[in-house]
Amino acid sequence: MAVGPPDADAAAGSGPGLARSRVPGFILAIAGLALTSGTIHIVAAAEHLGDDWLLGVFFVLVGAGQLFAAGWIFRKPHDERMLKIVAAGSVMVSLLWVFSRTTGIAFGPEPGRASVGVADTITTLQQFILAAIVVALLRRPEAGDRRLTWMSGPMATRLTTAFLTMTLFKAALGGHEH
Repeated sequence: MAVGPPDADAAAGSGPGLARSRVPGFILAIAGLALTSGTIHIVAAAEHLGDDWLLGVFFVLVGAGQLFAAGWIFRKPHDERMLKIVAAGSVMVSLLWVFSRTTGIAFGPEPGRASVGVADTITTLQQFILAAIVVALLRRPEAGDRRLTWMSGPMATRLTTAFLTMTLFKAALGGHEH
């Protein structure tokens, strides 16, 4: 079962040897959301390494995984297995964030409930949105283009650019509160 249009159908170019695949807008959005979430997690790793090396390593692994996934999804947009792994991982990390803000965790430099920060909230929303897009896409792949038309072409580029800009701006300001 293929996700989105086949590469051959999406080829475009302006001369011999210049053909290139066009990545569907919803795949660009998924890759962009993974990229921006990974960026925030790498920034959080740098901020947490001084507090607790284990927490820093956790954020490095999550961030690196998300950056890897963004590149993989962009290069291989029809890989349903990777889409499922990324969606599941995004939901698990997001649920851990919700749990740590509502119930609290019993380990780390500050056991108990963590405070809610702007960067944390943006990243969690991005991860839930990523998972929702993947679920919508995989439920009925043949309808993916129709159901996700609002995310095609320029709209996906705008959303991805907006999230990346917010992420980088927040990271530049020192993006994590306690």
